[in-house]
Amino acid sequence: MKRATLGLAVLSLALALALWLAGCTQSTADFKASIHPNRGNVPFEATITATDIGDSYTFHLPDHTITQGSPTLLVTVDRLDWTATVETAYGGQTYTYDVHATGSNAPPQVHGLIICGNKNRWHLTPRERTLLEFSVSSDATVVDVEVWGSKYPNRYTIFMPPYDGTYHAIYFGRYVENACIVYPVYQSIPSHDPTGLPYAPTALETGYPCLGQKNTNAMIALFGASEDDVLEIPAQTGYIKVTVENEIGLRATRTFSPPIDACDFVYPYP
Repeated sequence: MKRATLGLAVLSLALALALWLAGCTQSTADFKASIHPNRGNVPFEATITATDIGDSYTFHLPDHTITQGSPTLLVTVDRLDWTATVETAYGGQTYTYDVHATGSNAPPQVHGLIICGNKNRWHLTPRERTLLEFSVSSDATVVDVEVWGSKYPNRYTIFMPPYDGTYHAIYFGRYVENACIVYPVYQSIPSHDPTGLPYAPTALETGYPCLGQKNTNAMIALFGASEDDVLEIPAQTGYIKVTVENEIGLRATRTFSPPIDACDFVYPYP
């Protein structure tokens, strides 16, 4: 009788140990999470679903954290590369699982360039106040513009009057978005103005310092001119590189290549 009782006790203990081990193994192996759909045009709604093994679930989202009893959560994927972590506790241990979603949005587009408001014009003239107006897709905003010529790599100074850090310009009284002003073959000398902004060659660029008749063009020396010489600017290819960005951070770049006219200046150079 004692042997039977002892055997039954050992069997019960072994069974309990086996069940405990099985429970630990199952919780470790079975906890997962998924997000559906995991791809779409941002922003889009998706559902995170985790294995139902715990009493509560913490969802560590990109911008905030949510703790709830349900293993399912509806979220908004609002960026191109979106990651969240689901966390739960079971059997005295903490388990986590990452889920990922991606945006499939098309990048913004640059459709074209209009020079000085004239769709039929396709050339740049040295030192002419020139409006560069960019035609872009409805979701795009110009965030960077570079202009230079094939003879020298120096970038011409870009103006965005009245200056507030965004690309726009006032041209003959017209306010133009996604635009800027350039004076081809003009690069400002280092500015010592309190604003830190470059010198403008004319007083037309609201918000920018101007030194009146003083020459502030750093490119004069590149052409080898002096007070006794004629400043000869050779014909060359111009390059206008524009970068646009949409509200979710996608960027696109396009480069235009209008010719730059040859031009001679007599001292004092403009």
